[in-house]
Amino acid sequence: MKRMHIVRTIGLLALSVMAAAIVAACSSSTETIVETVVVEKEVIKEVQVAGEVVEVEVVKEVLVPGETKIETVVEKVVETVKGDKEVVLQTVVVEKEKIVEVEAEEVPTFYGLPLPAVPDSVDPAPAPQSADGTVVVRGGLELRGSGMPGDSSGGMFTGQSVTEKLFLTDAAGEAVNQVVSDWTLADDLSKLTITLKPDIPFHSGPDGDDFGVLTAADVAWAINTGNPGYNPESATDGGANWIGFIGDNEVLAVDTYTVEIPIDNFDIRWPTFILGQSGLGLSITSKNAYDTKGEDWVRDNVIGTGPFEVKNYSRDDVLELTAVEGHHRITPEVKTYILRAIPDDDTAKAALQTGTVDVSDVALDEMTALQKAGFEVLSAGAGSFHSISFSGNYWERTKYCAAGTSIEEGGECDPVDLGTNYTVRHHMPWVGDPERPDFGNPPEGMTNMERAQKVRTALSWAIDRELISEVLFANAAWPNYVYGADINNPNWQDKWATPYDVAAAEALLDEAGYPKNDKGIRFEMPFFIRIGRGDEDIGVAVSGMWGEIGIDVQYWKAQYQTYRPNLIGRTAIAPWIHSAGAEAPHNPWDWAVMGNSECSRGRGGFNIGIEIYELCKFMDDMNAESDKAARIELRNANVEFLAENMPVIGTVARPNVALANPNKIASWDMPLAVREAALHHPEFIKLK
Repeated sequence: MKRMHIVRTIGLLALSVMAAAIVAACSSSTETIVETVVVEKEVIKEVQVAGEVVEVEVVKEVLVPGETKIETVVEKVVETVKGDKEVVLQTVVVEKEKIVEVEAEEVPTFYGLPLPAVPDSVDPAPAPQSADGTVVVRGGLELRGSGMPGDSSGGMFTGQSVTEKLFLTDAAGEAVNQVVSDWTLADDLSKLTITLKPDIPFHSGPDGDDFGVLTAADVAWAINTGNPGYNPESATDGGANWIGFIGDNEVLAVDTYTVEIPIDNFDIRWPTFILGQSGLGLSITSKNAYDTKGEDWVRDNVIGTGPFEVKNYSRDDVLELTAVEGHHRITPEVKTYILRAIPDDDTAKAALQTGTVDVSDVALDEMTALQKAGFEVLSAGAGSFHSISFSGNYWERTKYCAAGTSIEEGGECDPVDLGTNYTVRHHMPWVGDPERPDFGNPPEGMTNMERAQKVRTALSWAIDRELISEVLFANAAWPNYVYGADINNPNWQDKWATPYDVAAAEALLDEAGYPKNDKGIRFEMPFFIRIGRGDEDIGVAVSGMWGEIGIDVQYWKAQYQTYRPNLIGRTAIAPWIHSAGAEAPHNPWDWAVMGNSECSRGRGGFNIGIEIYELCKFMDDMNAESDKAARIELRNANVEFLAENMPVIGTVARPNVALANPNKIASWDMPLAVREAALHHPEFIKLK
């Protein structure tokens, strides 16, 4: 008799996981994974009992007769079991999936940001996919425009030459007439008289309407609608500059082609920054279209005089333009110009490499490899500062008056009380209150203003600008220390710099009465990071650097429009990173680049989060000075003031450039940009 027993042996296996972490300013973490593991073995055995007769197999090797080889043979024999014994017949391995947590391998980061991967080489520039006579260009995060001069997004249509302003710049940055035949500036700088070129037709729009020609009435209507000083409902780009230049005065149409622009405060930048094509974004569109079609229609249908007119526009998606044949200034070689919204840099790079787009800006750390592949650099000569405003430093309590005295005392305006500054009702370490020297209980012998200045200086010292340039921009950017002052300008002085010095920053915060608590925190600080225009990664990196000196930075990212009401209303208290105000490193040193968006004169328009009398006064003094050397000395004094008080600080400056597919674009010689645009004036594109 034969009996068989199945015996199950179970053995759990222990796993050990080793993870090598290469960490750059980030902490370790765990991740959940699914592994296939051996959880048990099933062994099947036969028990043979003494006295049983069993059949077994015997394997042996034998010499084959008459040959010299050995064969393996299996013989079955019968034997009697002499004692109980177990014979293993089969071992079955059982596997199953097991969910375990293991230490995750760390990916190198830069303050939580992924490190840019710079390829050694890329595929050569492709054959373009666009049709003959068509150019496709990458748009950015937002593709938004309006035909109403008082809207904030009219600048998209000036940049793409759908609408025309009075002047444009030449290759040297000097103003040249665009729709103007002549102009006269009053000797006392009180008004500007413009004579327009006659018979410049407006576009006909989607329905083929005849809106007539550009007249003085159109120019006066556009500027009056866009100037927040005259029209408080305006949200136009750079509104504080219009308020500063024209005030609440009305622009007048003297006759069919003559416009009179009253000047409230003379600005040396008037023909380029204010009234020039690459300056402020206010569009000159058709008053006739507004009168006959209505505001909503004009907002959606842009009727300009430029060398391109709108064929198709879908917000945040596509802007398709067609060339205007027989244009008064130039007939474009490009017949169809398409701007596509591509917010993501990687997507834009892929579109460029596949020929889906012909021109695109790309991340600066990608430029070298793409240039090696044959893509060519395009630039309007522009760059951007990335500045941080310490919002809430509204130091003025009386609205700025250029004369400084009341009308009764021989001045030009009566003082206007700005009311209580509610932004400093609660103590914020970065905000100074000139009205209450003891507010916030500063250390003995130190005023509230002095204390806040030390905090802002410490925060500037804690920023490693050279590292940001190296890691995020492949050294294509450069440090910027003082708001609006470029270190590459020959007038720059090294004494104004605040180089990276963590020890000095921490010592200054200790001195200001902000020691670290038992968790290593000195104080909390909100921080607004605007999405788009290159601010995001810089803002995150700066937040990490501030965290290293004990600042609990609570940052959030959002569209600029979400923070703008606080800036317009002068209620902003969160520091924010931006490329606004004094935004362009290529601007001349003798320009008065600030004094509207940084003081109370521009109330009702855009503001960067501060109001300081000295910055208004600086602009007036520069604009009143006819000698360039004297203006440079005034600018030096302005930079000295900002370097000492630091209501706004710089982080880095960078060039604004784009890449073009050389198989499509022969050249694109743009006039020098006044502001930040990498690309403008598509009418100057030459095709292969």
